[in-house]
Amino acid sequence: MKFELLPNEIFIETFEFFRIFDIFYSFNQLNDHFNKLIGTIPSHFNFKYIQKTRFDRFCKLLLSNLDVKNQVYSLVLSNKDTPVEENILQKLKSTLPLIPQLHSFHLLDSNDIHLTHPLISNLQILSIPTLSSINNLS
Repeated sequence: MKFELLPNEIFIETFEFFRIFDIFYSFNQLNDHFNKLIGTIPSHFNFKYIQKTRFDRFCKLLLSNLDVKNQVYSLVLSNKDTPVEENILQKLKSTLPLIPQLHSFHLLDSNDIHLTHPLISNLQILSIPTLSSINNLS
């Protein structure tokens, strides 16, 4: 029996034990079956301590895959502990408003952020514990 012929329920149950980045890194682009399957998983992305290559890969996937975009429910972003060359918030600035199901947004270790109405209007949770300056641009 081929691995990909196992029932989807087994994969979904198994995926609960993995970090979402590991699922995308391991299963995305293997074949159409896995692409569709991972596009149905409700996703919580924690960008604290993420490698730049994984972050870049996620941004490309998010911008190109409507199914994945519709399954992102929660994001945790951090400037301090993420070893990226570019500012993580600047890179996601154009991406965040395109995530229709985003309900929870946690921003860690940021001194300044510009929030736009489309970004914050659908949020149920907005957490910015170390913010010193905020600009709300409606």
